[in-house]
This record gives sequence, C-alpha cells and structure tokens, in this order.
Amino acid sequence: MNSDKKKWKDVRTKSAVNGRSKPKEEDEEENEYGGYEDDFEDYDDDFEEEEDEDPPKKRPEYNHSDDEMNDVLRALDEENDRLYKDSSKQDKYDRSDSPDDRGRGYRDSSPDEPVRRTRPKSSAINFLSAKRQVMTQKTYGKTSKRARDLLEMIELDTVTFDIMDLPPVKEYELYIRSYGRSDTRQAYVQTNDDAIDRDIQTEEIDMRNKWTQHPPEDFAGSGRGDGEKDFEDEEQSQQNKQQDLGRLSKFIQQAGQVVSILLDEERSQETTELRSNKSSISMSEGYTELSKLGILQGRHVEFAYFAPTQPNMLLTIYSQPEQSNPSNPTDGKGMICVWNTNEPSYPQRILACESQPRCCCFGPYKTSIAFTGMVDGSICAWDLREPPSLHRSVEFDKTEHLLRFPTYNTAGISDSDNHISPVTTINPVTTYVDENSQQESDSKEESGFGMSFQLVSSEDQGRINFWVVAELTTTDPAGSEIDLGLSPGGKVKVVISSTIKLESLVREARSLGPIRSFEMQISPTDPNHFYIGTDGGYVLHGLRFGNRAFPRTFSALSDSPVDVRSIDFSPFGHPCFLASTAEGCVHLFGTKSEKPLLTWPSKIWGTRKLRCVRWSRSRPCVFYVLDDQSQLYTFDILEGDAMPAKMENLSKENVIHIAFTPHINVTGRHPQMLVSQEDGTIQIHTISKEYREQQTLEDDFLPSYLDKF
Repeated sequence: MNSDKKKWKDVRTKSAVNGRSKPKEEDEEENEYGGYEDDFEDYDDDFEEEEDEDPPKKRPEYNHSDDEMNDVLRALDEENDRLYKDSSKQDKYDRSDSPDDRGRGYRDSSPDEPVRRTRPKSSAINFLSAKRQVMTQKTYGKTSKRARDLLEMIELDTVTFDIMDLPPVKEYELYIRSYGRSDTRQAYVQTNDDAIDRDIQTEEIDMRNKWTQHPPEDFAGSGRGDGEKDFEDEEQSQQNKQQDLGRLSKFIQQAGQVVSILLDEERSQETTELRSNKSSISMSEGYTELSKLGILQGRHVEFAYFAPTQPNMLLTIYSQPEQSNPSNPTDGKGMICVWNTNEPSYPQRILACESQPRCCCFGPYKTSIAFTGMVDGSICAWDLREPPSLHRSVEFDKTEHLLRFPTYNTAGISDSDNHISPVTTINPVTTYVDENSQQESDSKEESGFGMSFQLVSSEDQGRINFWVVAELTTTDPAGSEIDLGLSPGGKVKVVISSTIKLESLVREARSLGPIRSFEMQISPTDPNHFYIGTDGGYVLHGLRFGNRAFPRTFSALSDSPVDVRSIDFSPFGHPCFLASTAEGCVHLFGTKSEKPLLTWPSKIWGTRKLRCVRWSRSRPCVFYVLDDQSQLYTFDILEGDAMPAKMENLSKENVIHIAFTPHINVTGRHPQMLVSQEDGTIQIHTISKEYREQQTLEDDFLPSYLDKF
C-alpha cells in the first residue's frame, strides 16, 4: 500500500514537473519560430553558445531506499543518455537536456522528499540545414531549367576529319617501286577493241566543241567551244579582225577622198575652172571658196590653222551665231571643221564641244589629232581616227551630219592643273624643218612616229602650261573611272607637264599684278625659248629649262604701255621676229637686242588697229600686215623698208582673219592664203608667182640686212 502510494506520488510529481516545464518549452518554441524569419542566423549562434556553456556534468547518484525505484530511475537515465548520444551523432547542432539538468532536482531534494524526475527535452530543429537544402534545390532547379532552354536553342553539328588517307597501291606502282626504273624501257601499243582500257603514251586527240545557227543572228553565225585553244583562236581572230577593220577604214577614207576630189574637179570643169575665180588682189592668181554648211549658218571663221606637214589640211574655228536657233542641234556649242582644201565641198570632220574655242592646232607630224584652246581655260583633243560609231549623228535641213566630240578634255582634271582664263595660243613644240629634213619628216609620219609629243598653251592671265600628249595602248568602251577627262573608247590623253607664270620672269611686274598675254610663239630654231606678247608694251622672253633668258624683254620706246597683240617668227630660221601693237605700230626685233631694229608707225596705214602681222611662208624678205578695215599691206625689204610695197583691199566685207600655208617644196602645189570674212565666206587664194618665188640670194640677204643694225 505504501509502495502504491509512492508510485502514484512519483507519477504525479513527474506530471507536475512536466506540467510546469511544458509552458516554458512552448514559449521557447514560439520564440524560436517567431524569430525565425527575422533573425535566424543570430538564433543559431546563441544555440551553439548555449551548448558550449553547459557541457554535460557528472551523473548524480541515487540514494533512495527503494532499490526498485532506483533501478527504474537509472534505467531512465541510461535511456536518456543513449537518446542524447544518438541525437548528437545525427546532428551536432541538435539540442537535448544534459544529465546535470535532469539530476539537478535529485541533488536539491532532501532524502526524505520524493525525487522529481523531469522529462528530457526533444531534439532541436536545424533550420540552417533546411534552408540550405531549399536553396540548393532552387539553384539546381534554375540550372536544370537553363540547361533545358539552351538545349532547345543550340543545335550541335558533327564535324569529321580525315586523320590519314592512304589509298591502296596499284600493281604497277608496286612493281616500279620494287624493281626500280633503271635500265628499263616501257613501250605500249594500242590493242584490239576487246581491251578497251589501256594506258598508252600516244598524244590525245584534239577535240573542240563548236556551235552554229542558221539563219544566223549576227555576222558570224557560229561560236567557239570551251577549250583553251578556242580562247587563243578567238583572241587571234579578234586581233586580226581589228587590223582588218583598221586597214579597211583607212582604205575607204583614202579612196573616198580621191573620189571626192575627182568629183569636185569634174564639177568645177563643168561650170568654171578654178583659175577663172579671179581675184581683185594683185598677189592672188585665183581662189577657191569653201562651201557654207547649213548647220553652220550665221557663223564666221575666227581662227584658222594649216598643218605644218600637210598644207592641204586645214582647221577652222567658227564663232557663235548672232541669233540662236533652237532647232539647230549645234546651237550653243563650239564648232571646228577639218578641211582638205583639195575637197572644198564638205569638211572631212565636224568637231563639236561644249565651250567656245579660241585657238587650235594639229600635231607636229600628223594630222590625225587636233587640239583646241577654250574660253573656259580647258584644252580639248580629238582623235580623228576614231570610228563613227563612237560619235553622234544629227540631222538639220534634211542633211545628216556626224558630230565628233572631244576624245580628251582637260575640264575633267583638277583646277590647279588647268587654265583659269581663256586660252590665247596653243602650239606643238617643234623645231625648224628645212627642205633637206622634210623627207625625214614624211617618213616619220608614214611609220607612225610622233604620237607622243608636247604642247604649249598660254592663257589671258599670264600663265603658260606645257602638256604631254600620249597614246594609250588599250581602250575602255565604258570609260575611265580615274581619268574623268577621257571619253569612252578614247586612246589619246593630255597630261600636264609643267607650268610657268609670267610674273616670275619679270621682276618689275611682280608689284604691278598679273600680266595679260596675247600671242605666244616658240622659237623655230630652239624650242627651249618662247616669246609672248603682253599688255605691258613688251615681248617677254623666257626659257623652258634654265634660269634667265637674255634679253628678258623686247620693247619699243613708248610713253605708255600698249598691248602687243601679234608676234610671228621668220619661218626660214632667221634670228628675227615681227610684233604688232594695239596702237597700230609694227616692230622688227632681233633675238639678240631688246630694242626694235625697225619700226613702222601707224601713220603709214592711217589706222590705229591692226589685226595681225605675218611673215611670208615662201619669201624670207616679205611680210603682210592686216588692219581692221580689211586692208592688206605687203612689205618687201628687198625693194625698201620705209613703206609697204603694195596696199590692197581684200574684200568689201570685213576680213576677220588671214592664214598662210607652210612652205613645202611639193611639185604642183603653190603657197596659199586663207581669207575669212565676217559673212562666213572662206576663200583660199593662190599666191601669185611674184610673191611665191624667191629672188636671187634672197635667203642670204636678210641675215646680212639684220647685221647692219
């Protein structure tokens, strides 16, 4: 009975103990869960420190009188120790009550009081480990999701490489490798039809694929295949074709000229003879009049130039018409004509350009290239050998004309290399050619020599440019992307060589501003010297190569500077030249003296305006002066140097320009003079015998005459 009471009391004591400890554990659990989200890490730190501060203490000893109760308590303690050890092994952060806490009530109680046994606390939850597991699962989920997304976007390709490729050895190669090639000779023959495949050493049969079509769509009607020899044959055929076309074109041109000349002669014989066109000029035996083209209506010739090697070839520059005609395809364009004086009915070439030309010339040895200087400062070149297909045909007044536009135009180059004012003179750089070397010049022309030479041009603002004319070996039908001045299919190119400014030649002129230049001439005996008429009343002497020329200027004694409009050298190589001024005076200068040897004042012809002064191309002592009243003054130094030998009126119309053919000793051809009138009439006069044949010792008289001064 007593034992039963004790058992019931112990159980109640435990229940009371548990009842009193339960609110505390619930509060601790609520505090732990309540601060989990706010400060979880701080809680773990405090939990660890609590374990460290309360290490397990020595197990208490039980002194109860009831051995059976002691055994029960001891068994409970052992069970609690085992559970504690197991929980510590499972997680070092798990928490449990130590034996000291459980035995603390036994030590505090007296032996007479019943022992209060507290139930061990349950193990603590490891929230840090749970959080890490959640974070690990989230990270793994994101990584696996990214991998699945990348696998959907990335497609892998398979690449294979041949590490080694060793083809099998043929029996023949194995045989040759085993026994070698020395002292052996291999011979093969063609076998019968049964043995189709055999290695032989005979040459392969040349086979080509050709095509043909009938009826043909072009001139050939057939074409090549795709072999290399077909390309070679085609290139050779193309070259032969170009040569044949060139020869055919040349033959047709020459034959056409002959036929045209014969027709003109027959026409002139039917109507009236050439000599029957008598002129009122005493120095003319008769004249031929060049035809007037309807497309050039309202224009007149402002400048003319005879070829130095072919006197029958003529260049004429036409002025702009006074009234524009929109129906005329040449309205607003500059016009130049290439004439053969033996064929006066129609020009050989009609040249057109966008600007107005002022001067022109042929090449030094050939008439296949023509050059002009423009008002806008550009230089244009025409290759007269170009086929008509590269140019444009126009129709006017029921007549078709072929207009040729420039092959090369310097307007397409930079302004620094070009003229900036109207071009006044353009000439080829040549030397004096006498009768003995004329045959050599003809051979150069026939052999194709002279396609590379130099030009010299002067502009109104006192600048001289030297150009190099070159012929290209190949042509481009589409034109050049680099050289904008070259026309499509063109072969002639003009390149700037050097530039000279007149201010640099005259020290006194540097402070006066730019010098105006009018006409320039190259010395016929020495191309290194050039002479140019200026607005300062003097002729400027310069050198192409060198520092200083002597004398530097040629001037007459005058109170005020006047314009030197025209200069002309003796065509026979004598060291003298003529110069005419705007006030109407004519001066004869020697190349070694800066003062004039002779001067003819304006009172001789009673006018103050002279158009030009020109030496005779057939007589060394004769020269001509043309004034603005169409009066021609002929001077003959053999008869006297004070007054002109003859004074004649060339025409009732106003005469704009005169030009003389170069003197070439050709049988049946006499010197001629071109007279251009304001109404557009162009007359080619034949010089009379009196002024075309030299007197005895006339060529030697002029040098001795000049030595007197």
